[in-house]
Amino acid sequence: MEKSNENKLNALVGHSGNSDVDLVVNIDINTKAIAYGMLCSLYAKGELTELQLVRAVEVLDKLIRRDKRRRKSKKNLANENKPALLDPPEQSSRRNRY
Repeated sequence: MEKSNENKLNALVGHSGNSDVDLVVNIDINTKAIAYGMLCSLYAKGELTELQLVRAVEVLDKLIRRDKRRRKSKKNLANENKPALLDPPEQSSRRNRY
């Protein structure tokens, strides 16, 4: 008896007109401020010397610049691979009467 109820439920939900949609959400969190804060915290606690702090900030900036270049080049490649969308030809105001 339960089997027929289950089949009816599947039919109602499975064919309700809703389609399977894959949704992709990219979340980009800028962690640069957190990284700088962590370096300053290590310096304030005495775990880094001033020279080590300067070097760490330089390396962090270098990594951030490299990441920006990589993202920019990937974005450019993605744009090059997309097909060009052309405007449709303009239609005349007269209609064919044939």
